[in-house]
Amino acid sequence: MNIKIISQPETQLGNEIRDLLSSHVVFSRITFISAFTALRTILRLREQLLTQVEHGTSLHFTVGIDLGGTSREVLEELLRWNCETFIFHNTISRATFHPKVYLFESPTSATLFVGSNNLTDGGFYTNYEAAIRYDFDLPVDSIEYERQLRPLTKFLNPTGGTVRRLDAELIRTLVARGELSTESEARQRMRHQNRGHVPEGAIIPTNPFTAESVPFPPLLPGNLRAEEVVEAPIPESSEQQPESTMETRPQLVLVWRKTLSNSDALQVREGTAHVGGVRLVQAGFENPPGQRIDQTTYFRGLFTDYTWEHETGRNRAPDQEHTFIPMRIIIRGNDLGIHQFEITHKPSGEAGQDNYTTQLRWGHQFNRIVAQENLAGAVFSLYETDEEDVNYLINITDA
Repeated sequence: MNIKIISQPETQLGNEIRDLLSSHVVFSRITFISAFTALRTILRLREQLLTQVEHGTSLHFTVGIDLGGTSREVLEELLRWNCETFIFHNTISRATFHPKVYLFESPTSATLFVGSNNLTDGGFYTNYEAAIRYDFDLPVDSIEYERQLRPLTKFLNPTGGTVRRLDAELIRTLVARGELSTESEARQRMRHQNRGHVPEGAIIPTNPFTAESVPFPPLLPGNLRAEEVVEAPIPESSEQQPESTMETRPQLVLVWRKTLSNSDALQVREGTAHVGGVRLVQAGFENPPGQRIDQTTYFRGLFTDYTWEHETGRNRAPDQEHTFIPMRIIIRGNDLGIHQFEITHKPSGEAGQDNYTTQLRWGHQFNRIVAQENLAGAVFSLYETDEEDVNYLINITDA
């Protein structure tokens, strides 16, 4: 038996499980036990797991619905898989279903993960988590394997009044009782909880903590992104009136930087067309440090939580999509407030030549400002921010 401690985000549990499922081992049993389960995360695993089922694997899920951690859409998706899924819920509110256990068993080996990682993008990729991985060589380690599984029997083989097998009627009942959030409601609740609550008029002290960059989850393939839940309509206008300058600067994490070209800065020779925005290219940027970003997927993954729609109209490629993202923008020390910036993404723009696939459009109002400022050669820095009303900040400074 081998034991390994997994410390996330340095080592991502999602990658450990992906590698297991890519190892060409046909497992006899796979079991996922998780308090919270997210749609995006199980969509990432769907093809590999259902391929295992086609080869005879017995696939089981035991998931919780406490605290709104698992959505209706997740249960509807798992129901379509036609695997054995149980819902665990104690009606006493102080007894929350909270385990996280993942088991992969074959006739000659078994791998068991026990830790803090929920079956969510946070739990599998971006949160600070800890888990223990046990690898067993069977039948040599059979006695120790059974000893480790024995305390987990209640979750691996759930029975009793706190457990119900998933079916369509159970979903309807839970929805009617208001005990199932939608995927959109669950995400909005999480964002609200992360922001906390400050009484109106309160004096807010400086945050004693700092921000730190963490890895991103892998980008969902385009066909799976189409199955995600749309949370809110795209605003009709990409412009918003500037706000007053912030009294306190938020914590910032740099997620991209480049020196603006003449075209980015709308400074082109007469008769030459500019692209109307900033090309989001690699620009030698590394995230994490030591690893150059893949510009063809990095920015689409960075902004994946926003509402993306196919962009229609003249000269638009079939795979072109766009979204609007609120960002605070500061140009040469002048805080111009929060504005909705349009981000476009066209995978076919790469064309196998490492071209850019994503662009930030300045929009009508900033076309004029950017042109007047003559920002060619200035440094464009994009930050993630902990500011309450906006997740990103653009800071343009002279080189």
